[in-house]
Amino acid sequence: MSSLVIILAIFIISLTIMASFLTFRWRRSDNARYMSLKTNTVSRKLSAVEFQVIESYLKNILPQTKLDRSYVSGYPIFPIRDNNVYTISHTITRFSAVSGETQHWRYYLDETEIYFPALLEPFVNQRNTIDIVETSSIPLVIAVNGHSLTDYQQDLLVTPSIKKAEHASIQKNGNSNANLLYLRKETPEEYRLRHSTGIQEGVLMCVGLSLWFLALFVPSPLLPWLMLVSVLFILASFWPFFRLPSARNYLNISCFSGILKRWGVFSEFEPENKKNISLGGVDLIYPVHWEPYVAHELDKNTDVEMYSNGHVVRQGQHLSLNEEERLYPYQRYQKNQMLVVFSILAMLILYLYQPVSLSMRLSFAWLHGNNTTVITDAGELSNIPLREGDVLRVKGTGMCYMPPKSGTLSSPDDFSFLPFDCLGIYWNNGSSLPIPESEIINKASALLTTVNEQLRPMEHARKYNPGLNEVITKSGMILLDNFPQIILKTNALCFKEGDCNRLKNALVNLSNAKSWDNLLSQAEKGKLNGTKVLLRSVSADALGKLVDSTAASFVQQETDRYSILLNSPPPGGVLLISDENRPLVEYPISSFVTYDSNALQQWHELLRQAGMLTHVPFETKGIVTALSEDANGTRHITLHSEPDSITLIRYLGSCLFLAVIMATLIVNGILVIQKKQKNRQRLLRIKQHYDSCFNVKQPPMS
Repeated sequence: MSSLVIILAIFIISLTIMASFLTFRWRRSDNARYMSLKTNTVSRKLSAVEFQVIESYLKNILPQTKLDRSYVSGYPIFPIRDNNVYTISHTITRFSAVSGETQHWRYYLDETEIYFPALLEPFVNQRNTIDIVETSSIPLVIAVNGHSLTDYQQDLLVTPSIKKAEHASIQKNGNSNANLLYLRKETPEEYRLRHSTGIQEGVLMCVGLSLWFLALFVPSPLLPWLMLVSVLFILASFWPFFRLPSARNYLNISCFSGILKRWGVFSEFEPENKKNISLGGVDLIYPVHWEPYVAHELDKNTDVEMYSNGHVVRQGQHLSLNEEERLYPYQRYQKNQMLVVFSILAMLILYLYQPVSLSMRLSFAWLHGNNTTVITDAGELSNIPLREGDVLRVKGTGMCYMPPKSGTLSSPDDFSFLPFDCLGIYWNNGSSLPIPESEIINKASALLTTVNEQLRPMEHARKYNPGLNEVITKSGMILLDNFPQIILKTNALCFKEGDCNRLKNALVNLSNAKSWDNLLSQAEKGKLNGTKVLLRSVSADALGKLVDSTAASFVQQETDRYSILLNSPPPGGVLLISDENRPLVEYPISSFVTYDSNALQQWHELLRQAGMLTHVPFETKGIVTALSEDANGTRHITLHSEPDSITLIRYLGSCLFLAVIMATLIVNGILVIQKKQKNRQRLLRIKQHYDSCFNVKQPPMS
């Protein structure tokens, strides 16, 4: 049930993302002409009076204005789009256009054409604050610099005769009129120059490959669904190569005929625009590489094709962006750069992240080919040639191996006993290691036995005098009836000077001797034979704990030392290790609890496991993932279990993903280099083409 919920959630999220993307694309193309108006503007709601005035203007005044002004673009059409008024402070650009025998003006805010009522034209300045509403066809100006259509409310209720205002403050450029010849849609070549740089396709491809990568790690029920979504994204990245843009995606291009002048609208006030070329009062915007050639058309009647924002696409007979793109197409490589960066990052993750790097190594091995080898002799396994990816089956008798927790014996506190496991198997043809024996353990055990028998005689069935015991019991005391043996066995365990100082001092105090050496000398000479020591129960408990801790420290050191020695096999042979931290041999699990046992119990558990696991039959199989050899000549072979069907599918997916990433990196890397070289040669060839067209070696300087 939970898997189904996750699948449905992913499916719904994917549909939401796709729907949002398509809606955004539709709104962007449908409302492109209005977007620049809504950026960084102040808006308010349309009042009832303004709504009535606009309705009256559109119904009463506009029909007569159409007879007087021949706008090629549309007129405002009722109703209002969203009842919002947008206040904008901006320069208004207008240029003169002639259609037939009628001259008219077209008004723009940046790239957006607006409808300017003739009633408000006299109030236009060089910098204007205007109120705009959006109609169904074109934005309509309802106020400029404090003058509004509502000021003419009474006049708009009747049908007056509209006269053209001749005193607008927008500067005219003499008689430099532009005759509108025709309108056309941009060509596919011009559309490609203006269109996106392929980033959208690159993003879709990267998202698809990322989902493919994630699908290698998700639970099995999600694997096919995530792979399906990944394939859909990858296919979607190729769709723009086959999809032809719709007609509404092509912008309108206006063709004008007029005399080009070296000035611009308000250029007298903006020194940086003094070199602008204007046509009919509109500053023309040229491609940078056209600058040396546009001067050839100055002060001549020239045909100019441009977008509504003044960007020129063709001028005269020779300068043409359409011909440039057709003869010398511009090579866009941003998408290829994105895919190169993504491929490098994916390769780094494949190399650094261990589970992925394992799949990558196995994928390389499978691409190269792997062998299945069955081995039953340690010598053969030591010498046989192996490589990563080979399938190895081994059967024999070896020793379970576990890397020791620490490699030094600096302090007893540095160790804690850990039993053997079989994460590794050491295998050679030599004899198995002997069961560990320790003289120190025997001495510590003898000391503990001697002390415990005297402190707890009833628990150890020790013979004693019944009458004496009754007296001692009534007095609450404990009798040490063989005190010299405690001294001698303590010296046997702590024979080094500085060992067991606390225990030695305690024994000296109990015997009232001058020093430990003096006490030991008396015990060795037999002068203390038959000496008995009577202790209070509290002192007896303290002595018992002191003996236990002293003996335990020696036993723990020996346990850890032999544990390390058992994990340090002789030189040569083979060490098989699992890289998944799973035992290579199944063996009965002991009920022994390490941390609830004393030092001697841990030692005996070590002996039991050593007897069982130092000579254990094993049979294991797996895929070789690492090969090495240590300084002792032991060959280390790391094995990974053979994959099941699902894991095999993941590995094959990793192999294919790696191949796709490598191909993507190589292909796009080559394309980036080639496209950069072609773009460098493109401008040179275009310059040579225009030089030959204008029949000049050096462009004239103006």
